[in-house]
Amino acid sequence: MASRKEQKEQARAERLAKEQELAAKANKNRRFQIFGGVTVAAIIVIVVAIVVSTGGGSSGGSSIDAPSTSAAKTAYAAANTLLKGIPESGTVLGKASAPVTMTYFGDLECPICREFTLTYFPQFVQTEVRTGKVKVNYRSFCTATCNDHSQAIFNLQQTAAYAAGKQNLFWYYAELFYHEQQDELADYVNESWLTNLAETIPGLDVAKWQKTRTTDKAALQKQVDEDNAEATSAQIDGTPSLFMTGKKGTQQVQGPDDALPDNAELAAAVQAVS
Repeated sequence: MASRKEQKEQARAERLAKEQELAAKANKNRRFQIFGGVTVAAIIVIVVAIVVSTGGGSSGGSSIDAPSTSAAKTAYAAANTLLKGIPESGTVLGKASAPVTMTYFGDLECPICREFTLTYFPQFVQTEVRTGKVKVNYRSFCTATCNDHSQAIFNLQQTAAYAAGKQNLFWYYAELFYHEQQDELADYVNESWLTNLAETIPGLDVAKWQKTRTTDKAALQKQVDEDNAEATSAQIDGTPSLFMTGKKGTQQVQGPDDALPDNAELAAAVQAVS
């Protein structure tokens, strides 16, 4: 019988192989979308995301203690272009009256989540969320972070983002995290790094954010724990896991062969449950 360490190493190897496969499919689909006529606004957001991901997200930078100032500012500009004017409430992005909800189970250190969020999510937000058709609810599920680091690090980063949600800026924080995400084996997530992300968001009261993380620590952790428990109960085995819910029911959204769903597949899922 394999030891716990051997099981963990095997699971990580399988996950890395899947990440590489999904990234290759996503890159192929991204090229098709761009050259097939994606809207100008979506192209701008995607290009900014790609520039930032190749700069600020690399583990080869001079420091892993904090996000690069220039890269973080560029990432904030991209996030602001994407999110400005869209209502936020806690971890929910979009109008409360939106008839469809997309539940997004994610891990802020998950590279596949980053690929989805920077590749397909921008156009989805523009066409489905900004127009009031869909709202998105983020839920935490520990995958990459627990495999390569620890539950404690996962709790630290996810509750930091949820604390930003108390000021209705969760999605700004999460977008910045994904833009600035580094090599999953790097031990970059710490108090300094998380605080620097918070300081990059002009509308976030950092002192209030820090106080929330202390005074509401138990409630924030309870939210993360409940998210994880729900994901486990639903037998979710990876992130991102996306579920579309409307008046016609709920369905999980996946691309062919478990690839990341592209914008056509996401739009079809919205239509199917509406």
